[in-house]
Amino acid sequence: MRGYGQPYTQYYTEGTAARKRMVQPEYVRPEQTRQQELPYYAKVRKADAQRGLKLAMNPVFAVFLAISVVAALGACTLMLSMQAKVSSQSDTISILQSEIETMTDDNNAYEARINSNVNLEQIRETAINQLGMVYPSEDQVVYYHLTESDYVRQYRDVPESK
Repeated sequence: MRGYGQPYTQYYTEGTAARKRMVQPEYVRPEQTRQQELPYYAKVRKADAQRGLKLAMNPVFAVFLAISVVAALGACTLMLSMQAKVSSQSDTISILQSEIETMTDDNNAYEARINSNVNLEQIRETAINQLGMVYPSEDQVVYYHLTESDYVRQYRDVPESK
């Protein structure tokens, strides 16, 4: 390994002869006269350490950076809290839906029990014997056909029968 300032050694072979040592002179960098020919954006400039430090420690930039970090943390916290609310509300909705299903099943069971306890024959006997109700006679029944629509409106005059 060659050190800085030591000549570069290269071996070469001519034909079948043994190697001969060839010493090349040390590489000297030519003066940089081309830099003046390059455009300003292609020139390499040495960075001023103090200038970079001044830009990095600018108080306005530091305040802006601090506000940005606080805003980002606030947004993340808000998002997580909203996600937790949505999760808890979806759990509440699931619980309420299961309660609705239970109550609907109970109501259906109560309705079936009530309907099974109603005796229509007993109601007819009570209406005829105790309350004096009678079936209508043939001349009391009026039939009519409504051609305007498919349903009957309540509180509307009954048309004349034919």
